[in-house]
Amino acid sequence: MAIKPYLQLVRLPNVFTAAADSLAGWLLVRGTLGEPERWLPLTLASMAIYAAGIALNDVFDYDLDRVERPSRPLPSGRVSRRFAAWLGAGLLVLGPVLAALSGSWASFSVASALALCVLTYDAALRRTVLGPEVMGACRGLNVLLGMSQAARLGGGTGTLVTGSLALFVMGVTWISRSETESGRRAGIAGGIVLELLGVLGLAYVAVKPIGFVTEGPRPPSYWVGGLLVLLAVSAIVGMADVRALRRPVPATVQKAVKTGVLALVWLNVGVVAAVRGPMWGLAVASLWVPAFLLGRRLYST
Repeated sequence: MAIKPYLQLVRLPNVFTAAADSLAGWLLVRGTLGEPERWLPLTLASMAIYAAGIALNDVFDYDLDRVERPSRPLPSGRVSRRFAAWLGAGLLVLGPVLAALSGSWASFSVASALALCVLTYDAALRRTVLGPEVMGACRGLNVLLGMSQAARLGGGTGTLVTGSLALFVMGVTWISRSETESGRRAGIAGGIVLELLGVLGLAYVAVKPIGFVTEGPRPPSYWVGGLLVLLAVSAIVGMADVRALRRPVPATVQKAVKTGVLALVWLNVGVVAAVRGPMWGLAVASLWVPAFLLGRRLYST
């Protein structure tokens, strides 16, 4: 049995970007990778729920994909729709169970809310005007899952981080709505604005991480290095977006979407490095390696 169609079904490269969200959330509020029995179940829960959402998305989009994306695993017949539905449902249940294994009811609650948000997006809202907003909320909840064992879920600063990443993902989602047609610039332009607002929010946290840093002043190298990472990510994403805006055809738009998705890891790296230091930023960056290598062989959009 060929395994590649099943890896394509869950967009395996993107699954590691979900892990980066929850790991970054944990590091921002805890500042340590001690207690792996607490943070590891959260990252695994993020990966399970993300993979579930992607698989179920293809289940619900089956008829549309037969027309627009006939080479994908389900419309091509390489993976059965029934298997994909069972896989998605199983992973959607597994996510909150894994979160509960961290020993926190708050984590279980956030994971359950995330699973419900994912199901709502896939089953009802993905093709509506609320689709990008709900997708952004899913990503924000994913970061919040990592913060779920902190007092007040990370407080106001935690809210700003989750909201900023949600805005960025809203932007990527708006851009993705133009990936199967040519000449649609409005969604791309709107998506670029949302991405920019998201990065600006993270940059603010990098400079003023009130609520995260509790022990003495940070070395200037922390926030300078973090801002440089955010700037570099913005430049790379921006170049891909501008190419898509200038030439809005499926190839350039899909490239912009893929760049935006994989950039999520580095946005997390930037804010974690700025708040907690380069060592913890590198811990999050390690998740980019499998995402990048797998992304060269498996599509991400």
